[in-house]
Amino acid sequence: VAPDEILTEVRVPQPAGSSGGTYLKMERKVGDFATVAAAVHLSLSDGTIERVGIGLTAVGSKNLQPTDAEASLAGAEPTEAAFAEAGRLAAEASSPVTDVRGSAEYKRHIVDVYVRRGLATALEMARAA
Repeated sequence: VAPDEILTEVRVPQPAGSSGGTYLKMERKVGDFATVAAAVHLSLSDGTIERVGIGLTAVGSKNLQPTDAEASLAGAEPTEAAFAEAGRLAAEASSPVTDVRGSAEYKRHIVDVYVRRGLATALEMARAA
């Protein structure tokens, strides 16, 4: 990247309506690289999910956006069952490797749990907004 092409500013649009988000990171010790991490953001409109964004890191060769999990929630009622399906789809989209931090199976399980937990937290924040 040429010096004149370096971004000096990042703009994140303010979501309309009620929204919330969270970032969950599993690490061996504070400041360590993530073993599994999930960022979740959702917006509500008239009590249903208008938009969801999910980002995963440390569970693939690059950061992942599980679009099937996001799409499963668009226009849906924010229920435990809907969040469970999104967690399952996000885990399915991940491709972690077994290493000293855990097995691939364990990391997929954590993706599922973190996406569900993140969605529940984001929903709580959106309802309180």
